[in-house]
Amino acid sequence: MKDLWNNKHLTNILLYLLALNVIVIGIAGIVVGNTYALAPDGQHIKQAFAVKAGSHLLGYTPTKLEAEEAVKDIVNEYVGDMVLTEGKTNLDIQYEELKFGKHLQTQDGRDIAAQVLKDPPCEIDIIGTVLETEVIKKDTVKKETDELLKGETEVLQEGEDGKRRISSDVVIKNGEVTSKEVVGKKVIKKDKDKVVRVGTKLDNGLNEDGSYRFVHCTVEDDIENSEEYKAIQGAFDYNGSVLTRSKGTISGPSGKETYYNLNMSGCISIMNSRGFNEPYWVRSDGVKMYGYYVMCAAGLSIRPKGSIVESSNGLAIVVDTGGFASRNPSQLDIAVTW
Repeated sequence: MKDLWNNKHLTNILLYLLALNVIVIGIAGIVVGNTYALAPDGQHIKQAFAVKAGSHLLGYTPTKLEAEEAVKDIVNEYVGDMVLTEGKTNLDIQYEELKFGKHLQTQDGRDIAAQVLKDPPCEIDIIGTVLETEVIKKDTVKKETDELLKGETEVLQEGEDGKRRISSDVVIKNGEVTSKEVVGKKVIKKDKDKVVRVGTKLDNGLNEDGSYRFVHCTVEDDIENSEEYKAIQGAFDYNGSVLTRSKGTISGPSGKETYYNLNMSGCISIMNSRGFNEPYWVRSDGVKMYGYYVMCAAGLSIRPKGSIVESSNGLAIVVDTGGFASRNPSQLDIAVTW
């Protein structure tokens, strides 16, 4: 009888403990079941992530993906065009899985980013290494050659700009770079020089057949002492009699020569209108010049305006005519200040 009572008593104790355990588990299940966060759409969720700037809470998201997007958006906006080196950055912005209580309100990740960028709740620091690409400008190498006339060029190689990758340690506070130190440079594309041949040969205006052609004046100052002028006039080698004020009339390389002293502005205007556009100047011996050439009048029937002719004072350009031409078409009248 005693054994029976003991067995019955033990059974009751076991039943009591079992009932108590069910109650505890049930209460725990209720508590656990009521622990949730509220998503933006009102749904109850069992997981949430906190987006932080250091220890400062920026907001909550219901998913890890949205937390990652929030961090990415904030960092990209503050870093701008610079590229953060992966694995070498200590971001003040991060996220972590949250241990939360009841009724926690979460946000969409982009909502957090938009609010932070609009009104940062604290100083947001981004410390890391950024990569930037710098253009290495190609150099131009000039090679002189007497195979080309002075002023002429020929490109032998176009060349190409290079690129250099620059690594810099930076500190960015709320989007402003407060510290930047270059820690490395690496050429990722070598530049290639542009190679240009530059002519040094002076144009003497002499054609292969020995005839003369007009050469435009490219000298701005002191034409008489320029190498270009000397080359033009040097193409005509003359050792005969030279027209002077005292001589008045001579027989020159092209025939009879005389001189005259009139205002040449009308002649210059006409020549300019024909596209010559040469500078007017007076040589040290008093001969009037148009560009590289002596100004003269001639018979236009055989020597039209713009013709290059030989005179005792050097190569001349026909800019005028006169009554003498009807009597002697080959005569030249040299324009002077005498």
